[in-house]
Amino acid sequence: MNCSHCGGVLIPGKSSYSTSEDHFTFILEDIPAYQCERCKKVLFTDETVDKIQKLVRKIKKDSSEIVNNKMSTNLYEY
Repeated sequence: MNCSHCGGVLIPGKSSYSTSEDHFTFILEDIPAYQCERCKKVLFTDETVDKIQKLVRKIKKDSSEIVNNKMSTNLYEY
């Protein structure tokens, strides 16, 4: 596979993802990813991106409920 940014060769490996929102910081480590040998850009598969986005949306919703003191989920689910 080649990098869509510079055309370099993509090598498989692991990476991390982090994001900060209003009420939380989310860090996920050791995610399967590809890194370009030339520009060092990290790329995740579409499936991995979808799963990460789903996690972030859930955490964002749940953290908002906690901060606003409107619990709608059971804490034992975590």
